Amino acid sequence: MKRFIYSVIAMLALGCTFVACGDDNDDPSISYTSSAEQGSAGTYSGEWTRTSDDGTVEAFPGSITLTAAGTNATNVTFTCPGTSLDATSMANVWHANYGYQFFNQTVSAENKLGVAFSGRIDEAGNINASFTLSQRVGRKNYDFKYEFIGKK
Repeated sequence: MKRFIYSVIAMLALGCTFVACGDDNDDPSISYTSSAEQGSAGTYSGEWTRTSDDGTVEAFPGSITLTAAGTNATNVTFTCPGTSLDATSMANVWHANYGYQFFNQTVSAENKLGVAFSGRIDEAGNINASFTLSQRVGRKNYDFKYEFIGKK
């Protein structure tokens, strides 16, 4: 029995010999030259894709404009003339993976869009955003999924 215990201890010791820790400094530290509110600010032009709940897909030119409104807050203006979309809402914005993310999950007086929305801006200035909005067309209400892809 002693021999068995010594053998197990020897194998554990041998196994620990070949285990190594990796370098924890794989990611360089990121230093930002501006706040997220100021860095994300600007007008992004591109295309809105509107998909109705019956599967109809339409595309319209439009824009999203971000304007710094304070610490961690940005005014976001959604404009799509082809769908009469023109609303400004406040959003939280922060640095994320060399770009920015923004969102507003509350439906309040500050959220003139009236629904939750979110978006991402990458390091090259490309933006994508999305939300679902209920709109009246004729005598019927439709749920439309809006998606925007654009560039600063």
